[in-house]
Amino acid sequence: MRELEEKYIELILRKCLNFDDSKSLMINCDFKEHIPFALRVKEKANEMGIFDVCINVNDLDEIHDYLKNTSVEDIKLNPLIDRTNWNTYALKGGSLLFLTSTVPGLMNDIGEDKIAKWVSEREKTTPYYRKNVSKYTFPWTIVALPNERWAKTVFKDDDEAYQKLFYMIMEMCMVDRDDPIAAWDEYIETNNKYKEKLNNLNIRKMHYTNSLGTDLYIELPDKNIWMNLDKQNDLGRSLIVNMPSYEIFTSPDYRKTNGIVYASKPLYYNDVCINDFYIEFKDGKAVSCYAKEGQKTLEKIITSEEKAAYLGEVALVAYDSPISNMGLVFNRTLFDENASCHLALGGGFVKSIYNSKNLSEEELIKKGLNICATHVDFMIGTSDLQIEAETNQGKKLIFKKGNFNL
Repeated sequence: MRELEEKYIELILRKCLNFDDSKSLMINCDFKEHIPFALRVKEKANEMGIFDVCINVNDLDEIHDYLKNTSVEDIKLNPLIDRTNWNTYALKGGSLLFLTSTVPGLMNDIGEDKIAKWVSEREKTTPYYRKNVSKYTFPWTIVALPNERWAKTVFKDDDEAYQKLFYMIMEMCMVDRDDPIAAWDEYIETNNKYKEKLNNLNIRKMHYTNSLGTDLYIELPDKNIWMNLDKQNDLGRSLIVNMPSYEIFTSPDYRKTNGIVYASKPLYYNDVCINDFYIEFKDGKAVSCYAKEGQKTLEKIITSEEKAAYLGEVALVAYDSPISNMGLVFNRTLFDENASCHLALGGGFVKSIYNSKNLSEEELIKKGLNICATHVDFMIGTSDLQIEAETNQGKKLIFKKGNFNL
């Protein structure tokens, strides 16, 4: 395990964050148990000549206990909630590394009003970060680390659950390869071919259907740009902001989505489970929704901001893909969204709009980009998903039986 962790750290710093241009690094841990890993990342950064390294711990167990024992009225900014350092390091162009983990359902016994207050107070501390994170103004990446409780939800009643989850994460991130960086470079080259085909089609509208009941029309902005895992920062350096990432995505015209879409996997939002749900859209806006589990949380997401009820992302992932073929639900969006076609409520991606560098925010909105701090992905891909697109070559079935048909 130790050797794989060292390769993981190398991949994170050299490939995901492209650390050659970094002068500082902020590391954020979701749980205290990951501090030792963060310290090893810090040590490696020091070896690379980076000495401005900050480790934050927003421990979710402590946050849970605080929310459990505090009234809504008394929830206020404190060290458990404060994320000012995210803003500080983003403002100075530092690299931001998020060591994410989860305990599925950890917050299920916390009232929706408390969750909303916690999120609201938390987000007040990161205005610059939230506004610029999807612009890649600063280098950032999200990577996952296992924990025992999470592993037990994936591999129930298995004494080796933790080890199995660890090795699966390493496999999904290609850390088990002889040269993980070269493996990702090769994958990016292949992925770029699909991206180029989608961009050459100049897709105007997509119609999603499957046996769950999805019947959804999504229109795209004029000359929209499809993107993939290979992002670029302001210096033009390559970044991978989600490790792993197997998606190709763009932003829709937020005003032009109509129909109904059914989720194909559970969504965990702030560690509250939303399951067996659908959302209905009219003229871009989510006008109704239903969830067998987590209904109030889903409603809170949609109503958290005015534009949170509109889509900001459409992402294509082959059903026959590395994570999907593992046949597991990981209960963590970082992995589940890379095993399934997905959509996102909330903010879109500036770089998906043609000539975006020369457009004001008002002009981007006129083009159809959803400007919103909220961004919540949910999975919709199935083995029978079909997507028919209106393209410059006429109507074309770009997804057939859950996979690319290009």
